[in-house]
Amino acid sequence: MRLRLRPRLRNLNRNLNLRIFMLSRRQFLKGTLAVGTASFVADGIFFEPRHVIVEKKTVAINNLPDGFEGFKICQITDVHHSSFVGLGFIEKVVDKANSLKPDLVVLTGDYIDGSRKYIMPAVSALCKLNAPYGALAVLGNHDHWEDAELTKDGFSKYHIPVITNEHRFIEIKDSAICIAGVGDFMEGTQDLKAAFHGVSHDIPRILLSHNPDYAEVMPETERVDLVLSGHTHGGQIKIPFSIAPVTMSRYGQKYIGGLVKLATTQVYVSRGIGVVGLPIRFNCPPELTLLTLTKAVHKV
Repeated sequence: MRLRLRPRLRNLNRNLNLRIFMLSRRQFLKGTLAVGTASFVADGIFFEPRHVIVEKKTVAINNLPDGFEGFKICQITDVHHSSFVGLGFIEKVVDKANSLKPDLVVLTGDYIDGSRKYIMPAVSALCKLNAPYGALAVLGNHDHWEDAELTKDGFSKYHIPVITNEHRFIEIKDSAICIAGVGDFMEGTQDLKAAFHGVSHDIPRILLSHNPDYAEVMPETERVDLVLSGHTHGGQIKIPFSIAPVTMSRYGQKYIGGLVKLATTQVYVSRGIGVVGLPIRFNCPPELTLLTLTKAVHKV
């Protein structure tokens, strides 16, 4: 009788062990998923949004004068000072930008988010930027939504021009480049002809446009060597080895970040400093941009 039961007992024991294994595996997978989700949230909220990466890029410009070879431009965009992006963090970004020793600083919009009360603190922090040729600014859609005039007045108080549909020359010895700006593509007015009014066609031209989508409809009658933009935040959340599900651009993944070559110009899109919507960045850290100008060996 005992001999007959042994195969059954062995089968019963085997089935029991299999059930325990399957249960343990299921629990392990659930646990792994929970830990992975928690790690994603922790990284996306507490670490990555504060881990600023300096992106250095050399950009070729047609007919760049000899005096501007190696000229460095620091771009700061989409600061979005708010309850999620504190003033202390912005001040650290400013300190880091100053340590790069740029020749010129350009600010390409969206300085605050959610309330006009953040405008003057953000502006006063950004006005501690230091560069031999100063700083120039344009506005973004969030600046219009909260208070565009107060933002302009704030920058004016600290002697940073907001160049909406106008320009400034940067001069070295007997040569110059032109930095122009246009109004925000969503909320402002873009007048490229006015922005470059009186600028000789052979002078290199750099355009500040908060939204990179403007480059797609920009009149080809005006020479533009480089457009500097932000707005898309790199998507804020980017799937590893893949795409950003949300880009805030009509052109999908085209303008999520970096240098984009078009038929008649080139556009550099910064991922920006702050966050909007979900206060999360994943696989898409904040960006401080340092662009170095060099002569193009052929037309871009």
